Amino acid sequence: MALAVAPEAGVESDLAAALARDVDGAFEPYVIAYRTCIVTFVARLLGDTARAEDIAQEVFVRAYHALQAYPSERRAALHLRSWTYAIAHNLTRNAVRDAPPPADSLEYDDGDERAAATVDHAPGPELLALRGETWHAVQAAVARLSPRLRPAYVMRYLEDLSYDEIAHALRQPVGTVKASAHRAALAVRSYLEEANV
Repeated sequence: MALAVAPEAGVESDLAAALARDVDGAFEPYVIAYRTCIVTFVARLLGDTARAEDIAQEVFVRAYHALQAYPSERRAALHLRSWTYAIAHNLTRNAVRDAPPPADSLEYDDGDERAAATVDHAPGPELLALRGETWHAVQAAVARLSPRLRPAYVMRYLEDLSYDEIAHALRQPVGTVKASAHRAALAVRSYLEEANV
């Protein structure tokens, strides 16, 4: 799965301003700017590209209705990236709400000090992912993360959102997001080490 790149901050504010003036006229450029990122994000959470396409379509339907209902001042002030990811995360979570986590899901024990002590000294899985030979192993590790940890990991290390953006999207405190991303990184690293990647 290719890396998806979200619009830069200037483009994001231009899109928000355009949506504030005319939702119908600016909606297509908004979808074009974020569609690939959202499909990629949802596919990484679900491990299913076909379902990701369906959910991404629903993300933009919901976004359109919300934008139509918002006053222009609120549309102009939106942080479109984190707002769109929040919608995608909520719809994805709803899609898997009743599905139990896989029996082999990765979750790191808070008390594993040995792994915590080494996390900052070795290259992280996010760097390894850039190497073609390890990309599939990283995807497999991410798929094994528990549903509680996977969104923070994907948003931080694969989608490159800031901790503030992730906190906004997940509606969690920044400290919780940092802890989840860290625990997920430890779990992914452990899986990659076990797999000799």
